[in-house]
Amino acid sequence: MAHEFTRNKTAKLTLAAARRFTRRGFLMRSAAAGGVAAAAPWFVRDARSSSGELVWFTWDDYEPKPFIEQFTKDTGIKLTMQIFTGNEEALNKMRASRGQGIDLVSPGLAWISAGVDYDLYQPVDIKRVKNYGNVRPDLAERADRLGARRDGKIYAVPFTWSTESLALHDSVPGVPGQTSYGILWDPKYQGKVTARARTLLLATGLWMEDTGKLEPGTMLRAFGDEALMKRAYGQALDHAIANKKQIQQLWLKGAEQKAAFLQNGCTVGMAWDSIMYGLIKEKNPFKFIAPKEGALTVMDVHALSKNAKNVEQAYALINWTLQPKIGGLMTNNVGYNSVVTGAEQHYGDAYKSFFAASFPGDAVSKLFIQGTEHPWFLAERQRMVDRLQAA
Repeated sequence: MAHEFTRNKTAKLTLAAARRFTRRGFLMRSAAAGGVAAAAPWFVRDARSSSGELVWFTWDDYEPKPFIEQFTKDTGIKLTMQIFTGNEEALNKMRASRGQGIDLVSPGLAWISAGVDYDLYQPVDIKRVKNYGNVRPDLAERADRLGARRDGKIYAVPFTWSTESLALHDSVPGVPGQTSYGILWDPKYQGKVTARARTLLLATGLWMEDTGKLEPGTMLRAFGDEALMKRAYGQALDHAIANKKQIQQLWLKGAEQKAAFLQNGCTVGMAWDSIMYGLIKEKNPFKFIAPKEGALTVMDVHALSKNAKNVEQAYALINWTLQPKIGGLMTNNVGYNSVVTGAEQHYGDAYKSFFAASFPGDAVSKLFIQGTEHPWFLAERQRMVDRLQAA
């Protein structure tokens, strides 16, 4: 999934700052998971004053029954989920329908700016998000700075944050914080590599920065500099095309990641934390590690469709997800990190163990958080992705 990538001197997180908002910082202080309390009556009452229905356009990752059933139990709202499997798909479907029949959308933060440019979202009335104070202040500030706020108006409310990083079979040596994205291009693993095309280009660019083939900070600056983006991504693309024999499978959806590792013989690649959390929890022989260049980190957000019909219910779901116990419930079932202060107190032991193994030491200080993806960036990157897939 979702959803700002920082690495240069001015944007790179300090270890102390990272611990304030990362899962490692949460988990170091967490207690055993608890039960889920009933939702606060004020937003249940507000929601039921309307139709009691809601159409949520979101990732398939947010479909686990315990999460969805608890929402219906707490609010009485009939929830209809429409699913997208990538931010590109979400943006294209919203553009095609103008958001008709959709109330709430939960894409990656980096894609909100493009949605605002296409007039797909309406501003959020933050006074109606009565649980907004539960969002960690550093995450709220980061969201505002990186696309949630435009022209003084808020268009997105933080929901979760997650990573896309190195996934290795247990037979492949790899050390969190030390192994490089360059392992994707190690000839030893020719024909056994899997990755998403667009993030493969980014990871390759970060590896090139680390090895001196690109100036440090290039891939971050590329989000706001079209000429630089074409040059840097173009260099990464040239390398990927010249070495495409490395790649067994390019994935886009979660199910494709699982198939790559479990069915198609891939032993090295990139994957979402939620996918690897599930595979590892099921005792599959893999590890998920943050590389030396930093795990790619995204934030999913809630945004109101411009043509939302069930606005009260949309605010009800936003407020419901911004409760500590619901944040813990979501993380334990989905594998993404909640933005809510105190959610860490409700994380389960399995998730704590997964995160500790993936991000030991100072690995969290190197998280690379994606910047705003403007329409020109999306279009140019897609042209490069098409070239890689056709090569």
